[in-house]
Amino acid sequence: MLKNLPCTMIFEFTEIINNIFKFNYFPKAWKTAVVLPILKPGKDPTQPENYRPISLLSTLSKLTENFILDKLNEHLAENKIFCPEQFGFRKSLTTTHQLLRVVEYITSGFEKGECTGAVFLDVQKAFDRVWIQGLIHKLIGYKTPPHLLQLLKSYLEERKFAVKIGNSISEAKIMRAGIPQGGKISPVLYSLYVNDIPKTHKTLLGMYADDTAILAKNKNHKYTAAALNQHLAKLDDWFLKWKIALNVNKTEAVYFAKGRRKYKPIVKIKNQTITWSQQAKYLGVILDEKLTWKNHITTIKTKFRAASRKLFPLIARDSEMNRKYKLLVYTAILRPIITYGCPIWGAAANSNIRMLEILENNIIRLICKAGWYMRNEDIRNAIKLISLKEFIKKISAKFYHNLDNINNEAIQQLEHYSPDPKSKRPRKIPL
Repeated sequence: MLKNLPCTMIFEFTEIINNIFKFNYFPKAWKTAVVLPILKPGKDPTQPENYRPISLLSTLSKLTENFILDKLNEHLAENKIFCPEQFGFRKSLTTTHQLLRVVEYITSGFEKGECTGAVFLDVQKAFDRVWIQGLIHKLIGYKTPPHLLQLLKSYLEERKFAVKIGNSISEAKIMRAGIPQGGKISPVLYSLYVNDIPKTHKTLLGMYADDTAILAKNKNHKYTAAALNQHLAKLDDWFLKWKIALNVNKTEAVYFAKGRRKYKPIVKIKNQTITWSQQAKYLGVILDEKLTWKNHITTIKTKFRAASRKLFPLIARDSEMNRKYKLLVYTAILRPIITYGCPIWGAAANSNIRMLEILENNIIRLICKAGWYMRNEDIRNAIKLISLKEFIKKISAKFYHNLDNINNEAIQQLEHYSPDPKSKRPRKIPL
C-alpha cells in the first residue's frame, strides 16, 4: 500500500519518522488499537472469555516500529543483554532449537537411568498484563540509551484501545497495563520484561517468549522434587513481584521415565500440587512420558487431514490446476505440517514414521492421478520428489550442521556425542 503512495507523501512520512527520533516522541494518533473479538472454534458465543481479541494497529505505526526495533536490537546485541535461555524472536534461534535442549536433557537422562521431571508453565495473558512502569524500570537497568528510553516510554504510555463489533465501535479506553498486541517491538519488550527470571544450577530453564519449561533429573525422585520445588518457589516470588499471573490449572507437568515408576515427585506452585500428566504440548510438539512420539504423530495426522480437506478442491483429480502448482501446494502448505520439529522427533519408531509416509503417498497419488498399479517410488522419481524419510534426514542434517554456527551459550553447552543408530537421541536422525 505504502509503495503506491506519491513521492511527496513518502517524503512527508520520512520527515515524520525523523522527527519522532529527533524529539523522542511517539504520536498519540498512532497509539490507539482497534480490537476485533474473534470467537474461538467450538466455543460458546455468549461467554466473553471465549473470544480472542485481535488488535489492529496503524500501518504507519508498525512501519515506524521497525526503525525503533533496529535501534533496540543493536543495543541488546552490543551489550549481550538477553539471557541465553530465551530463544523467542532471536536471530538464528527457533522453537526447534529450544525443543532440542529439552529433549536432549531428557534422553541423556534415559541413558544414565535417570528420570526427568518437567513443568510447563502457563502465563495468563502474557502481553496484556505487562506492568509498564516495571518494564521501563528494567529498560533503565539494562542501560538503554536515554534517547531510546524516552522514545520507548512515549511509545508505551497513554495507549488506548476501542472494541469494534460489526459496524459499531466503542469509546476509546486507556490501557493501564500491557504492551501492544501485534506491535513489532512487543515480543522483544516482553522478552526483556522476563529476562531476569530466576535460574538455579540444579534445573534446566527453557524459554520461548512466554512459553517456559523447568526440568530436573535424577535417579532419586526426591532429589528431582527438591530441585523443581526450589526453583518454582523462586519463580512464585518473582511472578508476584513483577505482577505476572500464572494459570496453575493450565500448568502441566510430565515425569519422563523409560519404565513404570511407582513413586513420582510431589511438585507444588502457589501452594497447589501440580498433577502429573502422561503428555504435554510444548512449542507445538507433544512430549509423552517415554518420548515415543506416537501421540505427536497421531496429532499431526489429524491436522494434515483437516488441512487436506480444505485444499481438496485444488488438488483433487478433477481439479483443472496444473500438476506443478498442485505439488507446490503440497510442498509449501501440507508437508510443513508433517515436518515441523522433525529434527527432534524424527527418531521415532519406523512404524510411527510409516503412518506419515502413507499420508504423503496418498496425497501424491491424488495429485498425480496415479493408477492403482503404479508404485509410489516410481511416482516420486517421475516428479523428482524424495521420500518423506529422506526429506526428514535432509532437514535434520542441515539443522545439526548449522548448530555450531549459532552464537548462543545455551546452544554451545549442548552435549557433544557420537550418534548411535540404536539410541533414541535426536542426533541419530541424519544417520
